[in-house]
Amino acid sequence: MHERPRSSQSRRDGSPPRRGGSGGPLSPRPQPTSRPYPLLPRPTRQLWETLQQKTANPGLLFDRFAPEAAVFGDEATTTPRRDFLRQVIEAAERLAASDLAREILGRWEATVRAAGAEPVVVELQSRLVTGLGAHGPLEIGFRFDRMGFPVLPGSGLKGVARAYAHLLEGLEESNEDFRRIFGRAPQKEHQGEPKKDAEAGSLVFFDAYPEPGWRLELDVMTPHFPNYYAGKALPTPWQNPNPITFLTVAPGARYRIAIGLRRGVEDPDGRLRHLALQWLVRGLALLGFGAKTTSGYGVFRGGG
Repeated sequence: MHERPRSSQSRRDGSPPRRGGSGGPLSPRPQPTSRPYPLLPRPTRQLWETLQQKTANPGLLFDRFAPEAAVFGDEATTTPRRDFLRQVIEAAERLAASDLAREILGRWEATVRAAGAEPVVVELQSRLVTGLGAHGPLEIGFRFDRMGFPVLPGSGLKGVARAYAHLLEGLEESNEDFRRIFGRAPQKEHQGEPKKDAEAGSLVFFDAYPEPGWRLELDVMTPHFPNYYAGKALPTPWQNPNPITFLTVAPGARYRIAIGLRRGVEDPDGRLRHLALQWLVRGLALLGFGAKTTSGYGVFRGGG
């Protein structure tokens, strides 16, 4: 009686053991193929490869469909990240010229006017980068809304106006106009002063949307001491510079900003809204918006 060879034993002829007693010898494991989107299911990947040249949502492309090669960065001979960002720019051009861009702006204007706001246009004078530290597939982020527009968040605009009023006008929460516009942080009882609860501001700073025709551009930053920034070494001059490509909004983009009234608040003569808008426009011109403002990014002009 012959003993059936176990799966862990080799056959007498030296060939690998068979599976389940039938079929041929085990074939070597196939090597993974180089695919730009290895984590996507095959039907999704095939559909996306068909439609990616037609998409008009740069935010969707940037956040969800970065190829694997682009995630790991550019090399000396290939530039997959830069090529991918150019695809995002092309998608942005399609969106900026679409009917959707005009429809979204019309809906935005109707919304802000219903809150008692009068839209004002400001024009970008230098490149704008916002959301630089946002979490995403690439090491450098960018802020898009869900439709793919490079919006300026209202919270950030409120911060610019507040910074201008505080740093350049010298105002604080003790000033009534300052407190009514921006609110007040809670204060604990201290040295005989009574406890004060938090107070919401009277105005609403809306997200700012660009007018049709805006563009995205590529820019490059080059950290000369990558090991130092990674906490591995001192900033020595023999470290290799590491160019990093990232997205920016091109100069010339025209944004519409608006400040309205919170529900239940009265401002019959519009003085508070006018004052807050004045601080915001001046802050955008002198302080800038977004990241890298100390390097001249995010400067606006206008307000008329």
